[in-house]
Amino acid sequence: MGKEEFKAALFDAVENLVQHRLSNPGRELIMSYFNDSDGNSSLERAIKAMERYIHDDFPVKEKRSKKLKASLNRLAYEAEKWDNED
Repeated sequence: MGKEEFKAALFDAVENLVQHRLSNPGRELIMSYFNDSDGNSSLERAIKAMERYIHDDFPVKEKRSKKLKASLNRLAYEAEKWDNED
């Protein structure tokens, strides 16, 4: 079930981005932002939802922690898997 893995990857990426654990209302807000986002792929929509949640652009690659980089890679993988499901 790609959707659940994708959501878990999205929440993990956000938690690594903001450096704290998300509450249930925070998770609901992120999913609302994701559902409202335009984009050609789930990854594109997820990035827009994350930027909206943090009220800022992503940190440049050089300033991203190893944990954030790993969680973004997982998010990209899960998004592609979900987008390719029938």
